[in-house]
Amino acid sequence: MQAQQHKQFLTVFEKYVREILIPTNDEIRDLFLQWRNSEYWALAPRVSRLPSPSPVQRTHVRIKRPESVVDKILRHPFVFPDGLSIQSVMKMHDAIAGRVIVYFLANLPFVDKALRSSEDLEVSSASPPVAYLSQELIERLGLTDIKRGHKDSGYASIHYIVRLRTSTVAPQNRPWFELQVRTLAEDVWGEIEHILGYKPNKKTSFAVRKQFQIISAELTAIDEHFNLLYEELSRFQEESLYRDESPLNAENLPAVLNEMGIGCAQKEVDGLLKLLVSRRIETVGELRLEATHDRIEAIRAIYRTCEKREPNHFEIVASVAAIRGMGKVDGIEQAVKSQIDFLKAWEKLKKDLT
Repeated sequence: MQAQQHKQFLTVFEKYVREILIPTNDEIRDLFLQWRNSEYWALAPRVSRLPSPSPVQRTHVRIKRPESVVDKILRHPFVFPDGLSIQSVMKMHDAIAGRVIVYFLANLPFVDKALRSSEDLEVSSASPPVAYLSQELIERLGLTDIKRGHKDSGYASIHYIVRLRTSTVAPQNRPWFELQVRTLAEDVWGEIEHILGYKPNKKTSFAVRKQFQIISAELTAIDEHFNLLYEELSRFQEESLYRDESPLNAENLPAVLNEMGIGCAQKEVDGLLKLLVSRRIETVGELRLEATHDRIEAIRAIYRTCEKREPNHFEIVASVAAIRGMGKVDGIEQAVKSQIDFLKAWEKLKKDLT
């Protein structure tokens, strides 16, 4: 009897996955792809001398395995009174789930604000966000409107229940899903906890529980140190003073580029510095000499002609480096076109690698 019931449920669940969860999964992936693009966050209001935050390091979305769905329904009969049915799956906020990994603690309130004002996602008011963080950290980050949660293992993350505002799935069938937002250090902890199979509500020796708590505290301290470095760098970037002879570095490059009407993302700064130095553009004055208004406009015009679009900030800087010292218009055009080919080849290779 139970085997027959499971088989019937699996049939309707497979249909639900094909018609609802897979289209939703693909749409979430597309949205996450935008979030990983630095240009997406460049639109956010910010201090002009600072690079755009580009907070997202990586993203992940998954559909829950059918045996896990069955197990959850059977373990929580009061939560799922309809038993093995699609009604139960539709009530389940993790039948499909997403995860967003940010670099630093300071990115958490930035993403929180973006989520609450998002045109793409609706945050549930019936199941408000929960922050698995210390009360002191919640207050310091200005996230006091989020309910605090706690797990004995020391797990740290912020959980949101959201759904897509626009989808190919009809509004009445559009699933609410859990979105976890956490830092890189917090994600390390979550992955290790998962691999070791530690569950606070299961019987575990005191020594094991204590070890988990100690490691969690140490990772939290590391997170705090990384965040301090990030905030110090941001302060230096905002206050940076430089002259023509000043060497280009992570502190002054965003401000110098901003002078020229060129932005950059924080995660692009190191790559841009290496690119410029490799073309012997090492000081503020040398960059100013190469990135003239006329040259930048010429680069934009070449992109409009060849690519039928405006170049992004990284492409402009890469092109400036590629045409260093050139004076002839024809030579500049050919060098920029070659740079476009290099960048397109790399983007294609990245897609092939993933």
